[in-house]
Amino acid sequence: MVVKIEDQEMDSAITDDPDTNLRERLKKESEKITSFGKDMLVNGDSWFLIERRWYDTWKRYVNNDDGSWDAFNKNLDPGPVDNTPLLDTKDKTKLKEKLIEHADYMLLPQAGWDVLVKRYSVINSNCILERKVIETGTFSKLTSIEIYPIILKLKQYDDKDCHIEEEIFSKVISISELEKKAKSILSVANNKKCKMWDANDEGDMQKLDKNKTIQDCSLLPGQLVVLEVQDDDGAWPYTDALPVPSSLNGPYRNSNSNYQLRNGGGSSSFSSGSSYLTPGLCGLNNLGNTCFMNSALQCLSNVPPLTNYFNSGKYKKELNRNNPLGMGGRLAEEYAQLIQTMWSGQHSSMAPRDFKMSVSQFAPRFSGYQQHDSQELLSFLVDGLHEDLNRISKKPYIEMKEAGDRPMTQVAEESWQNHRKRNDSIVVDTLHGLFRSTVDCPECPRISVTFDPFCFLSLPLPAKRERAVECCFVPLDMDESIMKYKVTVNKNGSLYDLHMALSQVTKKTPDEMVTTNIYNNKFQNFYKITDLMKQVYDKEQLYVFETATKFTMIPMYMRRASSTSSSYNQQIFGLPLVIPLKTDGVISYVEFYRTVYRAIYRHLTNSDLKEKVNNFVQSDSDQIEEFVNKQEDGDDDGLFNLFKMKSVNAYGTQEYQTFEEGCNIEIKETMYLCADWNTNAYKKYVLDQWNTKEKLHESADPLAPKKTPIGLQLQDCMKLFTTKEQLDKDDAWYCSNCTKHQQATKKFDLWMLPPVLVIHLKRFSYTRYYRDKLDTFVNFPLKNLDLSDFVVNPHKDAWPRNKRFYNLIAVSNHYGGLGGGHYTAYAKNYHDGKWHYFDDSSVSPSSEDRVVTKAAYMLIYQRQDLEEWLNKKSPSDTFPYLEPLFSPRATAFNPPRYNLGEQNGDDDDDDDEDDVFNNNHDEAMDTAST
Repeated sequence: MVVKIEDQEMDSAITDDPDTNLRERLKKESEKITSFGKDMLVNGDSWFLIERRWYDTWKRYVNNDDGSWDAFNKNLDPGPVDNTPLLDTKDKTKLKEKLIEHADYMLLPQAGWDVLVKRYSVINSNCILERKVIETGTFSKLTSIEIYPIILKLKQYDDKDCHIEEEIFSKVISISELEKKAKSILSVANNKKCKMWDANDEGDMQKLDKNKTIQDCSLLPGQLVVLEVQDDDGAWPYTDALPVPSSLNGPYRNSNSNYQLRNGGGSSSFSSGSSYLTPGLCGLNNLGNTCFMNSALQCLSNVPPLTNYFNSGKYKKELNRNNPLGMGGRLAEEYAQLIQTMWSGQHSSMAPRDFKMSVSQFAPRFSGYQQHDSQELLSFLVDGLHEDLNRISKKPYIEMKEAGDRPMTQVAEESWQNHRKRNDSIVVDTLHGLFRSTVDCPECPRISVTFDPFCFLSLPLPAKRERAVECCFVPLDMDESIMKYKVTVNKNGSLYDLHMALSQVTKKTPDEMVTTNIYNNKFQNFYKITDLMKQVYDKEQLYVFETATKFTMIPMYMRRASSTSSSYNQQIFGLPLVIPLKTDGVISYVEFYRTVYRAIYRHLTNSDLKEKVNNFVQSDSDQIEEFVNKQEDGDDDGLFNLFKMKSVNAYGTQEYQTFEEGCNIEIKETMYLCADWNTNAYKKYVLDQWNTKEKLHESADPLAPKKTPIGLQLQDCMKLFTTKEQLDKDDAWYCSNCTKHQQATKKFDLWMLPPVLVIHLKRFSYTRYYRDKLDTFVNFPLKNLDLSDFVVNPHKDAWPRNKRFYNLIAVSNHYGGLGGGHYTAYAKNYHDGKWHYFDDSSVSPSSEDRVVTKAAYMLIYQRQDLEEWLNKKSPSDTFPYLEPLFSPRATAFNPPRYNLGEQNGDDDDDDDEDDVFNNNHDEAMDTAST
C-alpha cells in the first residue's frame, strides 16, 4: 500500500509547472527541503524521521551533476519514502532500539515532510514516523525531538481479568494527564477519583505524584502503572488495606494484598540483609540504560575526602543557595542523600531515582533512557557540586594579565590565586590542578603562556591510522563462492585501498572490482575508487564485485512477480547482482540470458535446474530456437520462462521496459535490470531454496583466534598529551602582534596536580560517517603512579615522595561498542581496603590483578600524602588543602594563600584545628559560618 498526501500545498516551481526542466525542478526541491531541515525546534511542533539511506538516495537524485544527468536521474528516482529499515523486525509499529541520528535516520519538520510525501508518497502508514518537540529540564531548558516516547503498561487495580493495555506516552506529560488517558484506555468514568501507582515491582508499589511528569517519576519503558479507582462508598480498595508503618524508614507491608508500597517519603528503593554491611558496598539499580551513571557514581563515591565530607553533613555549612551558576544547593543535597544511603552499611543495593530525576532537571541531556557517557556525567556532577558548594558568594572581576617577561612561577601563582578568588569549594580543593599552555606564533616571535585550571586529565590514545572493514567479494566465475573478508585499510584512504587489500587475499586484480553498499536487497550506493573510506558508514553492508574488462557492469535485481498491477507490490529477494554486458552495440537474447544465469548459478540449489543451467551456459549457440524447441508447449520450466527480464529504476520499484523474447537487446550504461520470476517458478526453485549464505574467510570468522593486541603504557598517553601540535584552521589562534588568526603550535604541560587525580582515556571518536572506539589496552599502575616527568614546575624536586606518587582507587569501565556498550566500575573501599567490582546492583569482591583491563575508561588516583592522612584517623590532624573549610564562605573575599611550590599547601600539621570530618568540629564550623 502506498500512502499519498493530496491536499498539501506545494511550491508551484516544484509541482505546478510540468514544462520546467527536470534538473531545475529538482534543484529547487533540494533547496526547499534543505531549508526546512534548518528550522528551529519549537515546543509541540511535529518532526518526521526519514531513513538515512533513502534520504541519501534522494540527495543523489536531486543533486546529481553528471553529464548524462537527466537520463541517469530517471533511474535514481528513490520512489516512495521507505522507513521500513527503522522499524522493529517483529513489531512494525515500533522503532528499532538505539537508532542514531545521521547514521540511521534524518529529521524533517512537518512542512518538509509534506513536500516529500506529496512528491514521492510513502510506502505504507507504518512508515509515517511523527515525533513531537518537547522541552525538558527545570533550571536549564533543553528543546529536543522525542524520538523514543515511553511505552507503559496500564492496569486497573483489582481487575479480575488482569487486563493490561500497552500505550505510548510522551515522557513530559504529567501523571495527572496520564491518569486521564488511563481512564479512557481502561474504560473508567471520568468523574471517578483515582490514584496512580508505580508497579515496576508489583510487590513494592509506589504512589505517583500527579504534579510530576513521567520523566520526573523515573518510570521505565515497559513499566506497569496501576490505576486505583475509588469505590462508590468512598473506600480505596488498595490504599485502605495498607497497614500503618512501624517506622518512617520501613516499607509498608500488606499481607492481604498482592501489592506492597514503599514509604512515600522517598523514591529510592532498597535491598538489605539482616546483618550489617560494609559501608560503600551498595549497588545501584539500573533504571534503564543508566549503567553510565552508576559507574560514575561508584567511582566518585569511593573518593574518601569527598564522601566523608558529604557523609558527615559538613556540606550543609557550604551550601551556596544564590549562585546563579549553581542549582540552588539541590544537586549537592541530592548527592549527599545518595552518599549517606550508600555508606550507611544498611543496604546492599538501591535505586537512585531521586538523584536521576534531579540530574535530568538540571541537565536535560541526561533525561530519558538513552545511553550516555560516564565521563560526561561525572564532569557535569563535579562541576554542579562545585557551584552548589562554592564559598564565593560574589565572584570578583579579575583582569587577566599577560605573562610578559615575568618568572613562570609568579605567573602560575597569580593564575591559581585568581582562580581561587572565584572558585573555592571542596571540589576545587580535591580535584583541581593547573596546566601550562604555550602557544607559539609561526610568523612572529610572540609566545603566549597561560595557566589554566583543570579537573580532568583527558589523555588521547594514539589514533587508529587503519580501519578494519568487513566486505563480501563476489567473483565472476560462477563456480566460485561468495566469500566474506575482514581487511585492514588506511582510515583516511580511498576505496581503491580497499580493492588493494582485497587483492592481497583474493589474488584478483584491484582494477577489476566495483564496491557497492547493499541494504534490504537493494543497491544503496556504487562507490568510485576515488571515494574516501571515511565516507563509508560502519553499518554499511559492502559487496565488492569482480568486473570484466571491455564490459560494462550492469546492476540487476531478483524479483517475485506480483499478482497485482501495482509495481510496489513486487517483492525483491536475494542478493542484487552486477553482471558484465556490452554496451557498444546489441547482444542476442540468448547471450543476455546466458549472462544472467551465470550470475545466479551459485544461488540455485535445485539439482535438476542447476544441471540445465550449466548445460545452457556452456553452449555456444545464440539461436533461441535451439533451446525453445527442446521445450514442450506450456513448459514453465523452460529457462526462458522462469523469469522475464525488464529494465527498472535504481530500486526496482518502477518498470521501464520488458525485453521481448528472441529480439536483440541494446544495453545502456545507466540501465538497471530486473529478473521477474513467475509465481510457479518462484515456488519451485526459489522459495526456501535460494542460497544467500556466503563463506567466511578466517579473517572474518568470529571464532577464529585473534591476535593479541599490543598495549600502551599510561606514560605513552601522557607523552602524546604533552606533544606540541599545530592548530587546525578551524581552531586558529589570534596573534595580537600579527593582528590575524594563525595556525600556531600549542603545547600542554602539567604545573600542579591535585590531591585526587581523575584521568580520562579518550577512547571515543565521532565523525559524520562512522563512530569509533579505541579498544587499545592501556597498562596503568595500581600504586606509585609518578607523573613528575611531565610536570614543569621548578619546585617539583623539593616535593617529598608522598606528594608526587599516586595510588589507584577507582576505575570506570566501558565494554562493547558505541551505542550498545555497558559501564561497570572497580573501586577500592576505604573501610576494608579491598577492591570490589560494581556492575549496577551487583557488588562482588575483586582481586587487584583483575582491575587493569582494556575496558578502562576513567582512572581515579589518590595522592599518597592524602591517603596517609586518611589512615591516621587523628581528630587533631588536619590535611593542609582542607584548611579553607575553616573560613566562612566569603562575601567580601580575603582568600587564604596557597603555596604552589608545596603542591596544595605545606606539610605541617595544625594541631590547633579539629579534623574537618570529625563530628566534634560542628561548633568551629558554626562559629566560622555566616
